[in-house]
Amino acid sequence: RWHGPTPWGGPHPRPPRKMRLTYAAQQLTGLGTFTPPKPSSRVIDGQILPLGGREWVAVHTPGHTVDHLCLLDPVAGTFISGDHVLPTITPHIAGHSAGNALVDPLAQFFSSLERMHDFDVDLVLPAHGHPFTDLAGRADHILEHHHERLDIIRAAVGDLPEGTVHQYMQRMFRERSWGDMAESETFAHLEHLRLGGEATASDRDGVLVYRLGE
Repeated sequence: RWHGPTPWGGPHPRPPRKMRLTYAAQQLTGLGTFTPPKPSSRVIDGQILPLGGREWVAVHTPGHTVDHLCLLDPVAGTFISGDHVLPTITPHIAGHSAGNALVDPLAQFFSSLERMHDFDVDLVLPAHGHPFTDLAGRADHILEHHHERLDIIRAAVGDLPEGTVHQYMQRMFRERSWGDMAESETFAHLEHLRLGGEATASDRDGVLVYRLGE
C-alpha cells in the first residue's frame, strides 16, 4: 500500500476496520503474506523470449501499471493478456504515476488497447477469469467503458464545475467501490482531461481541485 499523502492530496483512504485487523493478524503470524519476486532480467517490447519450448514475443502494455507486459505466441495464436484485457471486468488504471505534464496513464492504456488489433490471436489467457477468443473486440469494449467514464465527469460540469478527486470519484463509482483504487483511477481520468485541455487543476492547501471546461 501507499503511505503518506496521495498525489492528488490528502491521506489515502483507510480500508474497513475488519480488513485492517486481518492485515495486522497476517503480519503478526506471517500467514497470507506475499513478497513480490524481484525480476532476474528485464525485457523490452518486441523481444523474443524462449519459454516452455515456445518463442514468446514481449508486448509492453502500459495502463494497468506502467510496466505491464503481455506475451504472444504468434505460431499458436496464444496471447497471455495478464491484467491488460480481462473477459468480464475492466482492469484498474493506476493513476499514481500521473501528476505531471509527461505522464498520462489513461492515454497510455488507450494506446495499449488499440494495439490489440495488431495481433492474430485464437486464444487469450487472462490473469482473471476464463480464457476467451475475441481479443480486439474485448479491448474495444474496455476502451468504450473508459470513454463513458470520461463522459460522466464531463456531464458533472452543470452542478460540479470544480471539485476534488474524491468528489468526482463519487460520481464515477458506486458507493460500494469508493476507496483508494477508485480515487486513483478517477485521478487518472481527470489528468487525462487536464492534459487534453478540457480541465485545469489548482493546488488548494495541498489538495488538487479540478475545474472542468477550461
